[in-house]
Amino acid sequence: MRSSRGQSDSRPGCLQCMASIPCASLIAWIMMLVGVGGFTASLIIGVRRTRDLIKYEYWLVFMEEVVIGICLSMVVVGTFFLIIASLSSGNNSRHVFGTTKKNAFGRALNILVLVFAYAFNLIWVLISCVLVIPLTCFVLLRVLYEAHDLSCIDLKNYGFVESEEICGAKFKLFWTQGQEALVCYAAAWLSAIVVTLSMSHFMIAIGANYKHLYETKYSTYSAYSDEVRVSTNSMLETKM
Repeated sequence: MRSSRGQSDSRPGCLQCMASIPCASLIAWIMMLVGVGGFTASLIIGVRRTRDLIKYEYWLVFMEEVVIGICLSMVVVGTFFLIIASLSSGNNSRHVFGTTKKNAFGRALNILVLVFAYAFNLIWVLISCVLVIPLTCFVLLRVLYEAHDLSCIDLKNYGFVESEEICGAKFKLFWTQGQEALVCYAAAWLSAIVVTLSMSHFMIAIGANYKHLYETKYSTYSAYSDEVRVSTNSMLETKM
């Protein structure tokens, strides 16, 4: 007879569950958090520096709210990906998706997560491409200022109708603030690349978990067939 202490020792504890988190998915989750955090901070600061630069306070007025919303949604989605990856790998998959129906549900869930990860990967590739536009503008401004001794700039040529031509000391101050914005947009672009790579890591991990569940399906069928065969043989031996 097993004691209550033995039963409690045999149950997986919280630390054992945390230790069973797959390393690849955990690295992808950490990369996603670092990338999203860097993207949020860098882009918000860069947009504010750009507003001060062009003296146009209503430029991209809702950008801060949009970026914070993207950040929070990515944290929720990434944590969901990590939970599904943890439940679908190693010993956890045998406990959670042990039966045939649960195994089929686990495979369907992993396919759904894989589709979402692929969609978010494309979205972040698009965000990285969009961030190239302000980054290229500030890089060209730096080339014109340092290599061609540019002394004036007219922002009306770039769509800011209410702006005036900037020359002399004002242009030097304009370039100093532009350098700060350039650093912010470069950091936001690199952070978007990191988030894109984390989504690729998640896709690799989820694909491996699906393959693991698919192979486990056949072992479940084999165990069930052996069980049926043993029970049938026992009945035959009883009748004989």
